[in-house]
Amino acid sequence: MAELRSTSTFWQAAGIALLVFALNQVIEFVHLQAYDKSYAALCDWDCPWYASIVDSGYDQQPHAHERGDAANWAFFPAFTIAARAVAVLMQWPSRTALILTSKLFFLFSIIAFIRFVQAYDSRVPAWLAGLVVGTHPYALYGNVGYTEPMYLFFTCLCLIAARRQRFLAAGLAGGILSAVRPTGGFILFVVLAEALRHVRVTGAAERLYRALGVLLVPFGLALFMVFLHHLMGDALAFSHVQIAWNRIPENPLVHLYQGLIATDSLRQLWALMALAALGMSAWLLWRREPGLAVFTLCSVLVPLSTGLAALPRYLWWQAPLLLVVVQALSGISRYLERPRQWQGRALRLTSLVPLLGLPMSLWGLSLMYRAWMLREGYVV
Repeated sequence: MAELRSTSTFWQAAGIALLVFALNQVIEFVHLQAYDKSYAALCDWDCPWYASIVDSGYDQQPHAHERGDAANWAFFPAFTIAARAVAVLMQWPSRTALILTSKLFFLFSIIAFIRFVQAYDSRVPAWLAGLVVGTHPYALYGNVGYTEPMYLFFTCLCLIAARRQRFLAAGLAGGILSAVRPTGGFILFVVLAEALRHVRVTGAAERLYRALGVLLVPFGLALFMVFLHHLMGDALAFSHVQIAWNRIPENPLVHLYQGLIATDSLRQLWALMALAALGMSAWLLWRREPGLAVFTLCSVLVPLSTGLAALPRYLWWQAPLLLVVVQALSGISRYLERPRQWQGRALRLTSLVPLLGLPMSLWGLSLMYRAWMLREGYVV
């Protein structure tokens, strides 16, 4: 019976995800037509760097930018491996393959996020989780050949598996995640926190099983570091090359403070997003989710340490942060559904209150598409 219910829940999530994904694609198509762009033109900014890896592998020497100090070492391999497989299978150019790969992972990530929310808070409606993850303004990055959708997909898989005590699956998903982007390895804290739950009442075999799951998480990152060491003698080249983009790690709180007092309203907005994300980390800790809290905190502070410019896309594709958002919206809806003395009965339509934010969300997504088509610098 439980298996039938799980299967039914999966297909419900898949159906919602398809509808939300289709809505997102319609918005994208409208903007492509309005600006006379092809789908391949979506591959811009960081996407050509991924294309260079798909086409020729990793650079042996820095060569790009005016100073000749940039190389594609900054970009992790998991996404490009998947895109390379699509390119070979479909016989498509690398940029087209990257776009298709990101779109496929975008669809999969919507399904995975709905399932993740159901695993952590069954009170949240599946349709609400799907709409939030698929239509927020930074959902743009699910379609442009970036790693964001793959990152969210494997984050959700790892978190679901860890919550269900399936540590081998959690370790495998976490291992892939650590090869998607640098912050992926921080999911180790979640797997470790789940592994330590009730560990005193488990036997030796179970403890070994849990330890194996934890140890698998950094495996993808470790393989990439070994590869870079053999390629050009620097296992941390992915970090050291960031200087080519003027991203030098500093105190993240300094960047946060500078953003809050900036005269540029956009930088202020990014700083407020970072502040809200830090608050959500504290909320997760208060809700007795220490693994999610530490994972989120690290995933905010590390990109924040190099500045505010690319921070929003890191935040809006972070599963625990999106979980807090949908929980808040769902909580508002449930609160309004409570019978009041001045109400003859609870107004069931109040369950649709979160939908009131949908037009604003779609408007924000439309603005992001417009900025992408016009190559505005703030969408890098």
